[in-house]
Amino acid sequence: MPEENRTAKDIMLRLKQLEDIRRPWEGMWEEIIDYVIPRLGDIRGSQEKGQKHGQKVYDGTAITALELLADGFHGYLVSPSMQWFRLRMANRLLEEIPAVKEWLQEAEKALYSAFQRSNFYEAMSQYFLDGGSIGTAAMYIEEDIRNDRIVFSTRHPKECFIAEDSYGNIDTLFRKFKITAKQAKERFDLEKLSDNIKRAAENAPYEEFEFIHAVFPRDEYDEAKKDNLNKPFASVYVQADGQRLASESGYNTFPYSVWRWRKHSNETYGRSPASDALVDILGLNQMSKTLLGAAQNAVDPPMNVPAEQKGKVRLVPHGINYYEETGRMIFPVNQGINYPVGVDREEKKKQAIEKHFKVDFFLMLANAQRQMTATEIVERMGEKAAVLGTTIGRLNSECLNPLIDRIFDIELNKTTSSLQPVPDELYKYGGESIEVDYLGPLAQAQKRLFKTQGVLSSLERIVPIIQANPQTADIIDWDTVVREVLDAYGMPQKAIRPEEMVKALREQKMQEQQAMMMQKSMGEAAEGAKKLAEADKASDGKLSKLLEEQMGVKLQ
Repeated sequence: MPEENRTAKDIMLRLKQLEDIRRPWEGMWEEIIDYVIPRLGDIRGSQEKGQKHGQKVYDGTAITALELLADGFHGYLVSPSMQWFRLRMANRLLEEIPAVKEWLQEAEKALYSAFQRSNFYEAMSQYFLDGGSIGTAAMYIEEDIRNDRIVFSTRHPKECFIAEDSYGNIDTLFRKFKITAKQAKERFDLEKLSDNIKRAAENAPYEEFEFIHAVFPRDEYDEAKKDNLNKPFASVYVQADGQRLASESGYNTFPYSVWRWRKHSNETYGRSPASDALVDILGLNQMSKTLLGAAQNAVDPPMNVPAEQKGKVRLVPHGINYYEETGRMIFPVNQGINYPVGVDREEKKKQAIEKHFKVDFFLMLANAQRQMTATEIVERMGEKAAVLGTTIGRLNSECLNPLIDRIFDIELNKTTSSLQPVPDELYKYGGESIEVDYLGPLAQAQKRLFKTQGVLSSLERIVPIIQANPQTADIIDWDTVVREVLDAYGMPQKAIRPEEMVKALREQKMQEQQAMMMQKSMGEAAEGAKKLAEADKASDGKLSKLLEEQMGVKLQ
């Protein structure tokens, strides 16, 4: 069997295993899609395109809560209107080197420029929706060489099948998708495609065919070789029809950013606020359906009508009904509906669902019962952000960190990149890792809570002691305290002077102060000498003679 056929069949077998792993999740995903994010459509891919969605929904609380969550994450973490990250050296001492500090700032500019030229911010909106609903979101990051930009594609959950490495990190993703014969012809070598696609490309270019894109770590590759078949991650496209290999290449970094909102240790796929609140969502939907019927009955109740008036009743507005026998009247059926109790239970369900989606955090100011001080707002935001600490930590480690690494790798290897070469000063240390520090309001709220709470609380307690005994202030390294607070509140690094510059500035100030003191002392001495001379003159020289006798020296 040719090597290409073996590779294609191996990919299809591995896909079958991944499909079996994901299958138990699909039932829950379908319910979440039906009631939380209907526009996501069919998870199994069995429905026709253009079908209506959302017919099962009788209450939109979960839908609006999810949208608020996604918009809140977008605005608080990766808003295009703010600087939401900065680069730091793992070894903070290296940042004191001017060349390194300048290179980090230029690297940040290059990355921000890459994000602005791309569709990153649009793609992240759907990414957060997938994470908050299904619990697992996948984004593909590729370079559009023709247009000199990076393209971000949030992939539909139904297309993606994932696997972890031994440390629980996603390092394998198989994507099953359909493209037209025209698109296949544009993307792949036509000679490697099946006869069916070749014929369709000529006669029915918009007929769709199924492909598999498999990305996984290579077991063996030669690092010394620079070709695409010797890179850490393999990229294999297989045509499902006939199990034919369409193309094979590779990546330096994993091209997918896969985020799980929350994950159990024995599971591969993530869980979400929607899955946690699913029981309440289904219960609320049933309540709303029942109350909708009850409200309709209250407005337009069923009627009891005498049998002899069958076919003669007019229940339209201004309808006239004639009857002969007194007491034989038309009257509504009393069903004993307790509508207020149902509304009360419905409201409690809504509140429970909104808590799962953290609505109280994102609408903290809008829902405030009174006007709050700036300090109170900061403290409350820090408190709420602490609750999201685990979620944000996983988002950083599984999404944002790998995503920035991927962009950095693409920009570093582009011939047209504005990213400057690594400075020689870093090579002297044998290479140092770069860290990403996130600056969005949510990240800053967490940092202010955990990083400055101890500092500010301590200072509040010791101020009375320092006032009573100023020498105790010598215990504290005030420079370190100030740097910690500035860092926690997101002060730009270029606005903070390096320690060497601060030392030189202080020495200059000390020299200036000493010069001023000396000048002042010399002025005071000259003034004293002048007054002494005037006094000696007024005493006809007696004062100078007296001083000569006391000092034992001759005054000139």
